[in-house]
Amino acid sequence: MVWSPETGSLDFRTLHAAYRDGSLKPTNVVAAVYDRIARRGADPAWTTLVPREDALAAAAALETSGKGPDELPLYGLTVGIKDSFDIAGYPTSEGCRANEHLATTTDPAVTRLTDAGAIVIGKNNMDQFGMGLVGVRTDYGIPSCVFNSDYISGGSTSGGGVVVAAGLVSFALGGDAAGSGRVPAALNNLVGLKPTNGLVPLGISPAGMGASHTMLTLTVEDNVAALRTLIRHDEADPLSLPAAASFNLDIEPMPERFRFAVPSRESRIFAGDQDAEALFDAAIGRLEAMGGTAVPFDYAPLHAAARMLYEDAFIARRYANLKDIYDRVGDRFHPATRTILSSALGYSAADVFVAQYRLAGYRKLAMKVFEDVDVMVAPTTPTTFTIAELAEKNIERNAVMGSYTNFVNLMELCALAVPNGFRPDGLAQGLMFIAPSFADNRLLGFGAAYHRSLGLPMGAAGHPLP
Repeated sequence: MVWSPETGSLDFRTLHAAYRDGSLKPTNVVAAVYDRIARRGADPAWTTLVPREDALAAAAALETSGKGPDELPLYGLTVGIKDSFDIAGYPTSEGCRANEHLATTTDPAVTRLTDAGAIVIGKNNMDQFGMGLVGVRTDYGIPSCVFNSDYISGGSTSGGGVVVAAGLVSFALGGDAAGSGRVPAALNNLVGLKPTNGLVPLGISPAGMGASHTMLTLTVEDNVAALRTLIRHDEADPLSLPAAASFNLDIEPMPERFRFAVPSRESRIFAGDQDAEALFDAAIGRLEAMGGTAVPFDYAPLHAAARMLYEDAFIARRYANLKDIYDRVGDRFHPATRTILSSALGYSAADVFVAQYRLAGYRKLAMKVFEDVDVMVAPTTPTTFTIAELAEKNIERNAVMGSYTNFVNLMELCALAVPNGFRPDGLAQGLMFIAPSFADNRLLGFGAAYHRSLGLPMGAAGHPLP
């Protein structure tokens, strides 16, 4: 099939096959991408675009480098960068106009992507400082879901979800402390992996504090190829794990027979969304047909742990990392961001220790569940909301969106979000696989098999999985 500049898929496999057989060059793809961006018009998914001529020059340099996809794993693939990562010569804002400044250095994560052959197209909008799962806490306009512009795209990597699903980039670099990569993946029919804490060095973002870098991609295989370039041990990063130096991210085959934990009917959370619940029930049935045995468990303790991220003393960690910015321009933060961060001032050091003890108890319960199953399975989100609904109740409805995602990083687990089909109104929902630290490859196997079993198109472009 001839690749179309207007609608051709940007998944890794399609582009790399065309590069290898000579039917496409990176400059062809970059030119097509900028034409697509122009056709979309004003788009709050972007905070900054790299000038077209600069991106074309980077593509041309690849073409004359004598290298290709076999030498550079991200050769000729376009990428969007969350606006929490610095790129020298471009503004960084983290979604807050009062914080906007011109970067003088490039974040190591971005450098590793471009060294592997990726071509940066621009920087993507986000919930301020990565604090949000809805994508509306920003000074740069509100990105909307690719399937219905009345609805949120999910955050905090809100712009990244849009540009991948809309066929503007092959992948997007984001962050995931509470679900910031998994939620926009779910709402835009994408894949998002939150790897084990410490596998990817955090770089220089002030909001990093224990977050995991994440990739938004069209397929699980693409996610592996992109994230693999970032995994390493960094001696200078106190949260970087030595085990990362020898960790090989890969897709482990799903076993023929397996057990998977699911929230019991009594402890499920769907915020009244019967269509989302029906999709989750269908997912359980599909996994059982694939050889699984569902094992219900009481999700209430994990939901209590999830709420601790923003509603307990753990918010002090966010405040500690953002204190200088908060002191300088906190009065110009989005009201929800300011309200949440300022709540940290009400906690003492003793409160932090009490919260750590309580979380440790919840983690023991989670690990007890994992003793009896291969993987935990949950909805990525209970539901979704319109942008107008977030304007009415921002903090409360944001909390709903993190019901299943927030506890993962707190407990140092790994999680993979994959598409789980569409509600009758055409809005996407996601399924999440969760496992203990360093079981990333197990999750990838489950997620890849499940995603392929659905037979869904990739993103919003309508291309079937390759």
